[in-house]
Amino acid sequence: MNILSDKGNPPEMFLAESMKRHRVAGAAFALIRSGELAHTGFCGAADPEENRPVDASTHFEIASLTKTVFARCILKLEDRGLLRLDRPLREYSDEPLPTDDPAFRDVTARDVLTHATGLPNWGDAPLPLRFVPGTGFGYSGKAYTFLQNVVEKITGSRIDVLLQDEIFNPLGMKNAAMIWTGPLNRTLSRTFDADGVIEPLRSSCRRTVAVEPNAAFSLCVTISDYTKFALQLLSEPETIERIRSFRNPVTEGVSWGLGWGLCRETLWHWGDNDGFKAFVILDPATKDGVVIHTNSFNGLEVCYEFIEELTGFDMQSIREMVAAAE
Repeated sequence: MNILSDKGNPPEMFLAESMKRHRVAGAAFALIRSGELAHTGFCGAADPEENRPVDASTHFEIASLTKTVFARCILKLEDRGLLRLDRPLREYSDEPLPTDDPAFRDVTARDVLTHATGLPNWGDAPLPLRFVPGTGFGYSGKAYTFLQNVVEKITGSRIDVLLQDEIFNPLGMKNAAMIWTGPLNRTLSRTFDADGVIEPLRSSCRRTVAVEPNAAFSLCVTISDYTKFALQLLSEPETIERIRSFRNPVTEGVSWGLGWGLCRETLWHWGDNDGFKAFVILDPATKDGVVIHTNSFNGLEVCYEFIEELTGFDMQSIREMVAAAE
């Protein structure tokens, strides 16, 4: 996959047209070429009531892209001998299991990162398993939350503190936040529904499917912050090989590695927190990539169209997989 350089018009022009078609109010994006930041762009409104456009200071909830950051932290813990990917998680902690099914007792961190636990995406314990762990694919935020709880016991650190120490501080991600606070609303984008209508201002931490801070969905960042993480990953070929060392088949042409979706050797992930939609796709071979954050319910359609337009990469198999997972 390559960022095409002969498109003529600036990428903001195509992005604005796609946003208009799909009633998406605002977006920010970053283009990576040959392992270097090539371009950052902004379109639309972050908060029209405050006359605030999307710009470099705008925070977005990146939803499940949080999982990619947590997965990198897990590999760091493995490097230090604090966690083994193939050791049953119950051996590390007496954390209550999210299911009564005895088959879950042997679930490992590898199972969680590759969505092979059998747990549903969300729900209240005790949950039924959809399949015997290690024998299928089932996208699960609940499994990530369980792994988060185990890791917090192992390290003695809450997940937001752990990620600050392991990822955010080393990479200079100064604007990253795992927990919503009132002051964050000064830079956090508003969200917009499927008709493009602005939604109420956020006034509390999320407590719908799980409580913040949450390794599955609660990271708020600016476009530059997450791009720093993506650039660092592209500079670590050994880490990328570890991510791709196990492939849990999902659909034709799509599998799941350690924390990332895999499609024709690219690494990718989507994020969906209602009005916030995000996407990242990276090609380790060319070291090209696209990161895009949006603030509207229909944002994933814009993400798909933008990536296809700028790279020529066929997103159809990814579209179908995401639709099935959600």
